[in-house]
Amino acid sequence: MESIVFWFIVFFGAITIYRLLSRRMATPKARVTAMLRRYRSFAASGLSESESLFRLAVTRSGWRSLPHSFLREIVARLGSKENVIRFISVAEDCGHVKERFPAIARKADLNDAMAEVACLFARFGYQLQQEGRLKEAEFVQKLALPLGPECYFTNLPLAATYYETGRYAEARPLFERGLAQLEKLAAVDGAGTLSPAVCLAPDADIGKLRGTYRGKYDACLKSVGREN
Repeated sequence: MESIVFWFIVFFGAITIYRLLSRRMATPKARVTAMLRRYRSFAASGLSESESLFRLAVTRSGWRSLPHSFLREIVARLGSKENVIRFISVAEDCGHVKERFPAIARKADLNDAMAEVACLFARFGYQLQQEGRLKEAEFVQKLALPLGPECYFTNLPLAATYYETGRYAEARPLFERGLAQLEKLAAVDGAGTLSPAVCLAPDADIGKLRGTYRGKYDACLKSVGREN
């Protein structure tokens, strides 16, 4: 009887330890460390940075089933190992790799696919921004921008983050580009898969957004003028 109790305790103790170790290995820091190690192994074999990053992505669970053209486009637009590794980490944390990317990656037009991926990241960044978590919002928004550089939802929220943190010179061109893009959207009623309600927040309204961002842009111009 004592032997049975002993092995029962050992068995459940082993399960507990396994779960704790698995949770530890799944932390963002552990994940990033593992990705850096794998990237360096590819780079050490003589592969270019972009090819090493592509191999890094395609060997990860969930990513390997995505079209290679989709993965290569993401790597090319993000442009650096830091951005690619951050992107992979955030995408996995949000569940996009298995839940959203498969359908997006099947799009015939890669520009459309990249805009939808940027939309997912912009929405997450906007949520963080609305919660006052500006440092985290900037981290995510700076990943969204190169994926959709001509999208209002990547330019304007990042511009607002720069504005709120006193970086007016960096905010100005993003405000200007984003406001112009928002006007184009308003001209076609602003509905569709890349509307503010989809890419920012359910209650986001073009008219209110235009007023909010225009006000911040005007204040930004005054601040830039004072700095000069």
